[in-house]
Amino acid sequence: MIKTGTPYLYFYDECNDALNYYVDIFGAEILEKATFEDVEYMEDESRKDCIAYASFKLGESILLANDFLEKKSKERCSADAQISIWLEIEKDTDIKLLEERMLATGAQSITKLEETFWNSFYAKIEDKFGIIWELNAQK
Repeated sequence: MIKTGTPYLYFYDECNDALNYYVDIFGAEILEKATFEDVEYMEDESRKDCIAYASFKLGESILLANDFLEKKSKERCSADAQISIWLEIEKDTDIKLLEERMLATGAQSITKLEETFWNSFYAKIEDKFGIIWELNAQK
């Protein structure tokens, strides 16, 4: 059912700076990077250069990152999680099953299962312990 688990880092409009930092400090390799403008997510023109999606390699590990979709302030949102666990799932039917099982235990849906612009099925769920799980199945 589950193929991999990947850390997903979230930033307060500093993702690009963080990626550059990881390249300089750790020798990270940027694999993919798209801005809000690139994916046509433009609620606020001033944030067009914010990162909507990035993947980078640290050693043999792949990590994912982006800026929060909604404008947030570090000072006002210190309780917001800046990391989640991305699970790559074999089939979209497996995601539906996991979503149902998690919600039955008191987990909360952040993003209901949907088709995405990156050609997959995706759901984002916060479990009853406050851990965020992102479930993704490529088509």
